[in-house]
Amino acid sequence: MALLKKTFQFSWIGLVATVMLLSSCDNAQQSHDLEFDRVHNIMRYSDSIPRTVDSLMALGEINQMCADFYNMSYYMSPNVNRSSAIADSALMRPVVTEQDRFYHFLIAANNSELEYTSRHYESGLRKAQQLVNSVDTSFINRHYLLQTGYLLAYSNLALSYIHLERFAEGEKYMQHVMKLIDQFEKTSVNDSVAQHNWAAKRTQFAVSTMLSYCNMHQWDWAEAWMNRAEKFLQNMADNPRVDKSHYPIFCYQVSCVKSFILEKAGHHQEAAQAYDEFMKNPLSKSVVARINSVSYLTSSHRYEEAERNINDVETVIGQLGMKMDLETLNGIVKLKFDAHLGAGHRDSALAVATRILDRLDSAEVWQRRDKTAELATIYDMSKKDAEIAEKEAKINQMRIVVLLIVIVLLLVFFFIYAFTRRRAAASLNQKNEQLLVANARAEEASRMKTKFIQQISHEFRTPLNVLSGFAQVLTDSDAYLDENMRQDANHQILENTNRITNLVNKMLELSDVSSRTVIDLTDQVSVEQIATDAIDASGIADADHLAFEMQAGDEASSVRITTNKRAAVRALALLLDNARKFTAPAEAYGHHDAADKKQRAVLKVSITDTLVQFIVEDTGIGVPADQAERIFDEFVQLDEYYDGTGIGLTVARSFARRLGGDVKLDTTYTAGARFVMTLPRK
Repeated sequence: MALLKKTFQFSWIGLVATVMLLSSCDNAQQSHDLEFDRVHNIMRYSDSIPRTVDSLMALGEINQMCADFYNMSYYMSPNVNRSSAIADSALMRPVVTEQDRFYHFLIAANNSELEYTSRHYESGLRKAQQLVNSVDTSFINRHYLLQTGYLLAYSNLALSYIHLERFAEGEKYMQHVMKLIDQFEKTSVNDSVAQHNWAAKRTQFAVSTMLSYCNMHQWDWAEAWMNRAEKFLQNMADNPRVDKSHYPIFCYQVSCVKSFILEKAGHHQEAAQAYDEFMKNPLSKSVVARINSVSYLTSSHRYEEAERNINDVETVIGQLGMKMDLETLNGIVKLKFDAHLGAGHRDSALAVATRILDRLDSAEVWQRRDKTAELATIYDMSKKDAEIAEKEAKINQMRIVVLLIVIVLLLVFFFIYAFTRRRAAASLNQKNEQLLVANARAEEASRMKTKFIQQISHEFRTPLNVLSGFAQVLTDSDAYLDENMRQDANHQILENTNRITNLVNKMLELSDVSSRTVIDLTDQVSVEQIATDAIDASGIADADHLAFEMQAGDEASSVRITTNKRAAVRALALLLDNARKFTAPAEAYGHHDAADKKQRAVLKVSITDTLVQFIVEDTGIGVPADQAERIFDEFVQLDEYYDGTGIGLTVARSFARRLGGDVKLDTTYTAGARFVMTLPRK
């Protein structure tokens, strides 16, 4: 049931926004004294809502509250944390105009929905209750969208109570939702758009309630709401005026869980008939549908069929972009365990159980990381608002000063006035451009810092967890370790200690890069020595997943250059380490065919009259040509599935340039990546 909820759950925020964006010019008759339809029509044809919002704000067509509503709706799906931060900021603004009041209410309704979809049921309950208690029916009945937001708040009350196991209260509020829909439907008989959608809303609320009761294993309630949903679906099918855009989805949702509900309610024969009927639906052939059917198949002891249908569950989880969090492990992956166990395949069941246990720690980390990301986003948004307010104050102050100067000069000399005005306008435009550039840089720096902190936290946490685990084993007086186990523990401790040390060294090197200190070029060293020391430092020659080769002529051992040996070796070692890392399969991708193929890396040494070239090429994942310079920026990582901090290439280029050379990506090489490090031959 969790996968069904994840796959088909669409937020009523999305429905509100969809209704707004699909509103046509006919809506002007339903807007009463609120003139919002022209903005809705603009948004309907917008290719980029955030950019359109900024343009309308600059022209004075909409105010900040309206802008916050559209931005919140836009970011609701891809970035819940940002959407929540926008809502929190908007709800703190003063409500001055009728437009403010309109959008303030819709933002508050959407915010309660965000709390519910984020499974913050207590908080969502509190916000929804405050909202419904703060408005009167005369305000709600002024516009169809206000009625929709009002229903949204009440439905969040009902569904939150259900998930908090307060079923009687949840049922009471959901019945109230149905009465409100009937009431709104009667009072909007002349509103064609509203009449077009009330039946769809009634059906969706029934389906959502049915799914919520399924998730809480309340089968009698689930069966009752399933029957209501089927009745509403029939009404939708029979009424030609009803919006049927979501009708196939509603039908699929109901039919997908019907057999499971009936089986749990003890109606075994009806459940089997419902399942057979569902399998005739073309949508039942999809992988997601087959996985959703496993709940019924395991409940009816049809384990062999369940095994076949659940086999691809982990692939589907990845395709849907679902996190392997605690709810996913318990609600979806556990179904695979139950199917294997019920079918008597204990080895397969044990393998699934082992994977579940392995991912428990990661699931808990994800939960904590989500909370941290939410707090960080809120902080960033508050900081950005403060910076914008400060810059606007400075601009306003500057305008006042310029205006005063112009007035004074106008009174003194008319000709000087015209000249001063042109100069002041040019200066103001330049400063505005500078402020825009500075703001863009500040936003990018803030984003990169946040990403770096998250990445470095992960990089430190992984080896620390290993060290902590082995420390507990070694200090446990009851634990027995034979010699092989002890040697392995020592190896793991040493390896992860070195990993932490390397991270600290990289951080220190990054600090050194920022300082731009001069490197002394006092070492006489052979080209071959630099190459061999870098190979040893990177460990690329010992990597099991690739075949490494060094290609250097006889002169590499005889030619000596004046440089800084430590910096030269370190820069080349970072390039070799980069080749070693990105020829290995990413851990997050799991096992695949590419992991079984031996990758290749080559270090070529080329010497000319003026330069020494160290060419590192590999057959790894490569770098897109349009990212050839960006990868040398601090904290940039093109593929986040690979471990790393995104500072290795930055440090390598800094060292090379301070030695009088450079590091560049050869974009003509397409079999992987080819980095060329040059040093002057002195």
